[in-house]
Amino acid sequence: MSAPMHPTAQQLADSAGVSRRLIFQAAAVHRYGCLELVKAAHSGLLAMKHCETLAKALTRDAQREFLAELSTMTPRQRYDLLAIIKGDLTYRNRTAHETAKGALHG
Repeated sequence: MSAPMHPTAQQLADSAGVSRRLIFQAAAVHRYGCLELVKAAHSGLLAMKHCETLAKALTRDAQREFLAELSTMTPRQRYDLLAIIKGDLTYRNRTAHETAKGALHG
């Protein structure tokens, strides 16, 4: 008798009619996001890709603060702030990768 199989991300995406990337974004939001961010993602208040950025870049308390300020922001302010957060996250990930790579070769 075989062990029960877990569906792959592609199988989940196919069954839900969404992209595989969206499945990975949602998983990150559920893993790293505060409850309010998860709700914002599911309600469509923010795009899932933006929720993923916030979940990975900010602490749960900072996520709550961002969401509390969201209604006071213009769309342009929201876009600019999300771009800054995304850039910071990208920089931190690249720096961490380079540091780890240097440690392996150093």
